[in-house]
Amino acid sequence: MLPDSEDYFVLKPMHSAFYMTPLEVLLQHLQVETLILTGLTSNSCITVTAHDANMRGFDIYVPPDCSCARNPKEHTDALTQLEAMAGANLRRSTSLVLPGLIRAAQMSQHVDKTLLD
Repeated sequence: MLPDSEDYFVLKPMHSAFYMTPLEVLLQHLQVETLILTGLTSNSCITVTAHDANMRGFDIYVPPDCSCARNPKEHTDALTQLEAMAGANLRRSTSLVLPGLIRAAQMSQHVDKTLLD
């Protein structure tokens, strides 16, 4: 998958995607309500980002088949904790209705990327 010219990039200096980044401002401006968190690792960056997103009122999905940890036990433990403490929905990626999310994103207002400059 390659990024599109209209995609946004937020570089994060620490584990949470919200820590010292413009992510929260960008998501508010885009009127985003739901986040799907994927990547490495479920017991570190995804966990910290999910808790920060939960505290900011976002609905959170963490598809178990789109992240991992150093070993299966750490991954399972992280997912259990994310569901219990951050309110994360743990649906598999194949059960997410991505076409609906894509349509909603395409219909949203155009955002001036100079917001991040």
